[in-house]
Amino acid sequence: MGRSHKTQYRFGPYTLEPDERRILGEGASPIELTAKAFDLLALLVGRAEQLVTKDEILEAVWQEVSIAESNVTTTISMIRKALQEDSEHRYIETVPKKGYRFVAAVSVVSVPDRDGADPVDQMLPSRTQNEKRLNWIRLFGLLAILVGTGIVFGVLHFRRPMTNGSDTLYQNGVRDDAEGKDNLAIKELTEVPQSDPKFVEARTKLAWLLYQSDKNDDAKRCLEPVLSAKSPIAPGLPDKSASLKIEGIKQLLTDHPNDALDDFQLAAESDPRDTDALIYIADTAISTGNLVEADKALAKCEAIDRLNPFCGYERIDALTHEGEYDKAITEYNNLRSSNYPWMDQPAGYAELARGNVDEALKHFNSLVADGPTGSHVHFLAAQDGIVAADLLKGEMATALRRLTTAMNQTYSGYEKADYLILMAEIEALHGNSGQVKAELEEASKLSDSPAFAIEIARTYAMIGDDANAQSFLARAQRVEPGLELEYGAADPFIHGLESLRRKDFEMASEQLNTSFSMNQSPETAYFLAKAEMGLGDWSAAINHLNFIIKNKAKVFIDSVASLIPLSEFDLSVCYRSSGQESEANNHLSTARRMWEHADPDLKARFTNSTSNTASKIPRSE
Repeated sequence: MGRSHKTQYRFGPYTLEPDERRILGEGASPIELTAKAFDLLALLVGRAEQLVTKDEILEAVWQEVSIAESNVTTTISMIRKALQEDSEHRYIETVPKKGYRFVAAVSVVSVPDRDGADPVDQMLPSRTQNEKRLNWIRLFGLLAILVGTGIVFGVLHFRRPMTNGSDTLYQNGVRDDAEGKDNLAIKELTEVPQSDPKFVEARTKLAWLLYQSDKNDDAKRCLEPVLSAKSPIAPGLPDKSASLKIEGIKQLLTDHPNDALDDFQLAAESDPRDTDALIYIADTAISTGNLVEADKALAKCEAIDRLNPFCGYERIDALTHEGEYDKAITEYNNLRSSNYPWMDQPAGYAELARGNVDEALKHFNSLVADGPTGSHVHFLAAQDGIVAADLLKGEMATALRRLTTAMNQTYSGYEKADYLILMAEIEALHGNSGQVKAELEEASKLSDSPAFAIEIARTYAMIGDDANAQSFLARAQRVEPGLELEYGAADPFIHGLESLRRKDFEMASEQLNTSFSMNQSPETAYFLAKAEMGLGDWSAAINHLNFIIKNKAKVFIDSVASLIPLSEFDLSVCYRSSGQESEANNHLSTARRMWEHADPDLKARFTNSTSNTASKIPRSE
């Protein structure tokens, strides 16, 4: 009697042994997988080059257990890490909205078993016997999967060859950061030891990631080991670039974005192939409205690494801020096959600016669904995007309910305060002052952020509470350096709104112009246009209202989205008053179309096309 044979699947440096339920890496080193992860990998390998849908995966691997699709995404991502797959996805390809495909070449090898009979010594079965045998094999295979997958349900645990554990931590952190898994990336980068050559680079990436996550205090702490090192960073191109990037991040953490931009540009000059420095330039330049510098940095980044996901993200974001919405979506479509779901964030805002609300919601909802395993930063941004879509449609009650739910689901005092201030701004803009004071008072208890104090002061001014407005502005006088412009712009804003309520349009225009010259806030532009409408200066009002329309992305991301339809309506008033009836009708139609299904009290504002105001300026109580 001979020996029976077992099947192995070989791809790259790996050997998958279904019968032994194990996968071996280089040097026959085992890679540990949970039952679910192993079954999912075996399923894909067994159907190499075929699309395996998410429904098929859920049915084959999880069977009767009800889980979210995000568990599949998480397991796929972790399998990729176990296989040390790079950003090109050499093994598992994501088919957007469908499923996955194993794309590496797979060889099927039959190896002898120790105890079985050699099938070549057996009588060849007839065709009928062979079909029966195949059916039994399929049945036993299915039973094996059912038993194997029913025993363990958990998170994938894997082990790689650890020739350098800290280097693996660094590489894992970089990969998880690219895939939008912020919390995991933060953990891995934090654990890179100070003795590792990658320590400074890891701390730089970690500080940037924490800054992007609005965790400024944590970012400052993570840089302390680098800044307090006994021996300074040695000179040389890479180290000089690193020190300049760290200095730039320090400037961002103290609200000095222009100084940070200078440091990042020097870092890029000292090491022309440092794509991180170029990405930091682009992100900072976009946030400060310096889109020319952003474009220059991104062009250099793309020349070095066209497939860099962060570069792609910043390009979509820059195009959106530049008003090039069609180009932004084209760029997104060129990159959508990559496994970087957070690119849905700028794409969602681009679609919203194009007026494609349903398409925008698809992007935002995709990020929200990915929230438990994806990026918390982009998850929060997606929630804000959905609220912006509500406000663009005039569904203020829905937007406020959504914000209340989000606020109640977070444990962060900073995030709660941010939600409360946004709710207050929405209500103040629409003249609903009832809950504004309570919301602002609660926000002030949850966070003493100087930036929040300035926002609270401005919002109090919007409801005519000048005493509280000045009180909070006085608190903000103790701001950290870097908020000088915002602080300086807030005082004339408060006085400008007070003059506007008194219908002293000339003084209001003067004060609000001063504020706008210091900080080009969409709300300031809106109220400045009101003052100019009061003066009958239709041309100036049109210019400031068009500033809002041309900067839709800034409004959606940093302000209250309902400013867009309100400005469209006021543009119709200005054009009609200046004798341009055709333009007036176009803008009125746009405003009415946006708020076709708006809340009744908001929709009623657009019924009278001869009105000279779309929103009321609240008076002092």
